[in-house]
Amino acid sequence: MRSWCAPWVLLSTLGFAAAAAHRLEVCIPLAPNPYLGRCSAAPSLSSMLFMTTSWKQLVLLLLLALCAYLVPISTNGAWVVLAPLAAVCSYLAGRHVSSLAHGLLALGAGTLAAGVTLALSSHLSLLTFALNILTGLVLFALLPWWAGRARRNAVLFRSQERRHVVVQAELRERARIAEAMHDQLGHDLALLALSTGGLQVSLEKGTEAYAQAARIREQADESIEHLHQIIGVLHEDGEQAPLGPAGSSLEQLVEQARAKGMKINFTRQGPSPQAPGSIRWAAVLRQVAQEALTNAAKYAPHAEVDLELDTRSEQAALRISNPLHGPVPPVRPGATGIASLRGALEAAGGSLAVHRTRERFELRACIAQSSSPPAPAGVHSPVKRASTSMLVLLPVLAVTVIAAALLLLQHATYQATALHPSEYQKLKVGMDSGEVASLVRAPGLDEPLPVIDEPAPPENAQCRYYAARTGLLDLGSEMFRLCFTDDVLVSTDHLYPAG
Repeated sequence: MRSWCAPWVLLSTLGFAAAAAHRLEVCIPLAPNPYLGRCSAAPSLSSMLFMTTSWKQLVLLLLLALCAYLVPISTNGAWVVLAPLAAVCSYLAGRHVSSLAHGLLALGAGTLAAGVTLALSSHLSLLTFALNILTGLVLFALLPWWAGRARRNAVLFRSQERRHVVVQAELRERARIAEAMHDQLGHDLALLALSTGGLQVSLEKGTEAYAQAARIREQADESIEHLHQIIGVLHEDGEQAPLGPAGSSLEQLVEQARAKGMKINFTRQGPSPQAPGSIRWAAVLRQVAQEALTNAAKYAPHAEVDLELDTRSEQAALRISNPLHGPVPPVRPGATGIASLRGALEAAGGSLAVHRTRERFELRACIAQSSSPPAPAGVHSPVKRASTSMLVLLPVLAVTVIAAALLLLQHATYQATALHPSEYQKLKVGMDSGEVASLVRAPGLDEPLPVIDEPAPPENAQCRYYAARTGLLDLGSEMFRLCFTDDVLVSTDHLYPAG
């Protein structure tokens, strides 16, 4: 079974497999589909697509099992051709076969068949058997398959990570848009409630118009609470507050609030933001002012709000204050509130301070006028680091274990079969077996290697064969032959490989 036909069998099988896989693929023209990649209108073609994938993986699994079987049992000449070919086939199997269990099953089946074949061979010792299995299977089947599988997992992981990043970005953008809509609608509803309150004051109590104005104000307050509850589903802890609508300045916000009947004392010191880099910090301050005016309209509807903006220094400062009437307002679930505003300011390099007394509520926001959005820090997931480390560590450990095992096997082989040339020179014909045993400690082999050109031994003599080695790293094929008759050494021969 160990012959030159092994590589040609594998080459023929590989060629047939590639042709069959290519034939199965090209004979089914399928239209692109975002859900299945390739899909046809008829369900039968979808079934044929899945059959195509199964056939490809089945062929690769058969090749993997064939590699695990043929490499350990191949001869020296066939091994030179078969080993690189098996490594390529094993890598392709690991790269394209999705099931880990199926790959291990194919390797196990090929290894079992090779083990049975080697065990039934009368030309192999136990050490040679173990060495063939270890070098052939692990180096040229298991490791390439594992490398292909690691490559497959890395590609799949990166693809899933990219999809996850895209989905998360879309979800965050939707949440930010929803929060921006919430803040704007909440602000408009608060001003509507404020206007209705002013109308209610101007009407006579007990009239139908007064009752309708009261109902409108109550409905506006309920709508604000409903907005807070709805946005609570979308809001994530630690998420920054969204920016205000594009093109809406702080002055426009104040004018809109005044038009709805809100009393605002607005003062400005310093130039208006004109540079393109000022858009971000101006939008953040506008968001702070909008939240503060919304709260003032809801909890102090008829009070005058003081709003001061100072842009004379590098730090733009915004101060908003209003008197307090009645109890401290409760914390609403789902509202972005001051905590979210503080997060937005800190992300832009600013700060937010809140001062509350019994009579007055004051909010101070500061932000650098040269602030720009911070560069996103690279976030390395612990799972990703662990997965990447395992992909690198496992092959390294496997190679280390294999190298250590090969070294131990080489050492055991040397101790069991090797005879140093200096010890061989001390042997003389006529020595008894006891004297020879004091110089030769290795048990030796019953017959020479197949590559040795052996002359005929003496008649009625029992011969032992030893590898002519000077050390562990000496991998030569020369051998020594010691022949005994009646426990007496009758011949010593230095044997060389044929050719």
